[in-house]
Amino acid sequence: MKNVTKAWSFLAIISLGFIVLGHMFLEREGLLFGLMLALSINCYVYFYEDRRILALFSSNVLEGRDPWGLSQINQRLAEKAKIPAPRIVIVPDPSPQSLVVGHSLTKGTILITEGLLEKLNQKEIEAVIAYQMATIKTLNILIFAVGSFICSIFLFIAGALDTGLRFLIVEKKNPNYALSQIFTRLVSPFVGFILRLCIRPQFYITADSLAAHWLGDGKVLAEVLYKLQSYSATRPFAAPLSTSHMFVVNPLPLKGWTRHYQAQPSIEKRVSSLIGYYPI
Repeated sequence: MKNVTKAWSFLAIISLGFIVLGHMFLEREGLLFGLMLALSINCYVYFYEDRRILALFSSNVLEGRDPWGLSQINQRLAEKAKIPAPRIVIVPDPSPQSLVVGHSLTKGTILITEGLLEKLNQKEIEAVIAYQMATIKTLNILIFAVGSFICSIFLFIAGALDTGLRFLIVEKKNPNYALSQIFTRLVSPFVGFILRLCIRPQFYITADSLAAHWLGDGKVLAEVLYKLQSYSATRPFAAPLSTSHMFVVNPLPLKGWTRHYQAQPSIEKRVSSLIGYYPI
């Protein structure tokens, strides 16, 4: 329940900030406006943030034909975790990746790319699902949703400023132009700092350990993490910045300005925690 407390603590701080600012600028009317805004934000994060994230990805719910045996794996692991089996959706992308969204033990959705299903064998796929289910069981998904919401606010504002700047300098055809993302790049160190305040490396280590316990062997998961990190470097997944912390391994480049969104601990640390040594 530690993660739940932390998630609601961050939301409480944000809510209090809106209430105080509202009172400072508009007194009683501002206090009421700030309170309504705070309640709206809390309801949105809890009930709708996962839907917003799902809408960012083109995906299809797993139903009917299941050549990978995902439904059986999902049900078997759910029984071990003692939670309802989460929904599984397939993302038509060749990059091997997986993420999880949701806000409670009963409202989790695991996204798996077609590339992951093609590149990994059944044992390795089971390890990925076990990790994602451990993320749901530990309620990391709630603090992940809060982190995503906070990031998306700052990135939306920065993106709007970038769009306006591109319009002013008439630079619409070259996304790699030096000024095309200047505000997003400038705000990224701060956003990354806030993200790491919300989400600690230990959250991932705990989920790794729980998944390994269910699997009966941490080495399979360690090998999967190592493989996915390699694939992330060679076949990167085009993930929105605000969702990067939700993936099994971070899909963003380790170098450059996107390094600020690296909430996951290093693969070396995660593998060493699972099997006691690195490399594999």
